[in-house]
Amino acid sequence: MFLKSKRGYTRDGEQWSKGSFLMIFSLSHITHPEADRHELRACVRTVSMHQCGHWMMGSAVVGQNKITLSGCYGSDGLPDDPDPYPGLWEKLMPLPAELVDKFWKGGGHNTCGSEGPDVHAWAVANEKALRKAGC
Repeated sequence: MFLKSKRGYTRDGEQWSKGSFLMIFSLSHITHPEADRHELRACVRTVSMHQCGHWMMGSAVVGQNKITLSGCYGSDGLPDDPDPYPGLWEKLMPLPAELVDKFWKGGGHNTCGSEGPDVHAWAVANEKALRKAGC
């Protein structure tokens, strides 16, 4: 989710966006059955996204990891899996419990759900700490 961005179109008519992007992660209940599968953690990085077919795609560097992103929250409206990036989960910033509840009840499909405005407001208010998360 872009917190603030510049956006436009190329001369070929393809979309692009660049700005502060909120990435949300959740542990897989398959690989981490002991974890609270609803817990969410996040970080913010500057991201450039370009149209790739019907999707917006980009990447971000978080710590030592280059993470491919698509759509809202980085994984087409879903939280991304931190497992491929060793040690990342522990360095991310947890979302408040009330936002976690709204996220899982939000009803988004390939985009933000009804939680979107509240998550955006929280991320903007905490952007400085979210930029340090994941380092």
